Amino acid sequence: MDEQATAFSQRFEQLRALRDSGQLPPQQFVAEVQKLHWQDASGAWYMIDPDGRVLRHDGQRWQPFAPTPPPPSAPPPASAPPASAPPASAPPASAPGLELPPGAVTKMQNLVPRALWPILPLIPSLLCGGLWFLYTFIGMFKSEGLGGVDWITPAFVVGLPLLFWLFKKPLDRLLLPLKSPLQAIPKALRLGIALALPVFLGVACTSFSTIGYGGLRISALISVLAAAVLLRY
Repeated sequence: MDEQATAFSQRFEQLRALRDSGQLPPQQFVAEVQKLHWQDASGAWYMIDPDGRVLRHDGQRWQPFAPTPPPPSAPPPASAPPASAPPASAPPASAPGLELPPGAVTKMQNLVPRALWPILPLIPSLLCGGLWFLYTFIGMFKSEGLGGVDWITPAFVVGLPLLFWLFKKPLDRLLLPLKSPLQAIPKALRLGIALALPVFLGVACTSFSTIGYGGLRISALISVLAAAVLLRY
């Protein structure tokens, strides 16, 4: 089992390095870690959880496993036949505490071609920017004319995330000094700030600019930039 555990531990370290460098999404990291389970000659199942702990299945549930040196064994009697390994069985259910059930992430990812994974985060921006442009475009047929169409706000909402995606690696290097301070803040809190910021900025900006789209554009620009930094890691 030692050789198997070493091989799977090395694979876990590779996956964790890819996740920490931003090359592997957290959901895909969990899905790959769920594949790290093996069975020893006695039929016991082992696995590595997303925290890097080796777990052993005791027949009912997963327990942390700390390997101990085997006791010295006496040579078997000459007449005793060698013990045969028990037949392989299906691996037990994954350890509790994982983010999703075993294989769930992989099944969801299989529904989308791998080439489209990087652009999935852009879909909300495309929808928001497109719907707002359509809303202002409809106003052209009422009384506002062509001047009522807002081109700039959708450009901020759609264009900035697209630029962040295209220049991901240089931006990661630029924002690397902020990685540790940002990761010290719970991600749920950072997400809440990113969602609340457009509301507060919208109220503040519209109180100073009640005509046209100036306040909305400033709010969109600052909100998109702030969300990109807060949720980068």
